[in-house]
Amino acid sequence: MNQSIPTPFFSVVIPTRNRCGLFKIALDSVLSQDCTDLEVIIVNDGSTGADLEAYHALELAYQGKASFHYLVHRPNGHGQSYSMNFGAGQARGKYLCFLDDDDAWIDPHHLQRCKASIEAQKTSTDLYFTDQRALFSDGRPNNTPLWISGVEKFAHGAPDANGTRRISAAELLQAGGFAHLNCSIYRREFWLGFGGMDENIRYECDRDIYMRGIDAADCILYNPAVVSEHNIPDPKKIQQHVDCDLDLREKDLSTARFRQRHPALAQQGGRRFFKACEGL
Repeated sequence: MNQSIPTPFFSVVIPTRNRCGLFKIALDSVLSQDCTDLEVIIVNDGSTGADLEAYHALELAYQGKASFHYLVHRPNGHGQSYSMNFGAGQARGKYLCFLDDDDAWIDPHHLQRCKASIEAQKTSTDLYFTDQRALFSDGRPNNTPLWISGVEKFAHGAPDANGTRRISAAELLQAGGFAHLNCSIYRREFWLGFGGMDENIRYECDRDIYMRGIDAADCILYNPAVVSEHNIPDPKKIQQHVDCDLDLREKDLSTARFRQRHPALAQQGGRRFFKACEGL
C-alpha cells in the first residue's frame, strides 16, 4: 500500500553552476536550519568537466537530504531566472525559499521563525522578507545601506513574538531598496500565480520579482533579522571571464528594462540604491 508523502512547509531552491566548493557551504547552511519541515532542490545549470563530477559526488553524499536536477549544458547557462523557475516547478512545499550558491544562511532559526509567524496569521501570507549582510571578497563588510534594512520604522503594524510584523508595499518602497532572494520567501501558489521570475532578463531579475511580488501580494510579513551572508563578487576576477563584455551589455539592457518597468522604485530612493548595489 502506497503512503502519501507529506507536503513540506518549505521548498528551498539552490541554483548552481561550476562552483561546487561554495555550493557545499550554501547547502550545509540550509541543512543546519533547526526547522526540518523542508525539502531542498538543487538546480545544476549545465556544469561540466571536473565540476560536474564533483556535483555527482555530492549528490551521493547528500542522498536523501537534497534532490539534484541537471539542466542541459549551454555556453552561458540558462540563467538565474530560468533555474529558479525550474526549481519552483519541482517544488512541493507551501512556501518557496531561495539561496545563491556562493552565499549562505547564517541564522539557524530563520525558517522556524518564519513558519511560526506565518502560522500565526489569520490570512494566507504571500511574502515574508528578512535581511542580510554583504561582504567584500577580502572579508570586509559593506556598510553602505542596502536591501531593506531599517524598513520597520516605516511600518505601522506591531511586531509579533518573533519580531515579525505586517508591512505594506508602500511602506517597503520607503526603504529605497529591495529584498534579495536569499532572504525572500514566497507562497508557492502565489509565485506560480504571477508567473515567477522573468526569464527574459538575467540581471535585475531579483529586483524585478520583488517589485512585481509586493505589488500583487495581499499579506506581506517582514522580520529585520539578518539571516544570510552575501558575498560580493571580486571585480578583478569577473573581468577575467571571456564573456565579460557581453555580460556588461546585457546588464545595462536589463537595468534599463527594470527602470522602465518599475519607475516607482527609481523615484523613491532608487537612484541611491542602484549606485550602492553596483557590482553586488
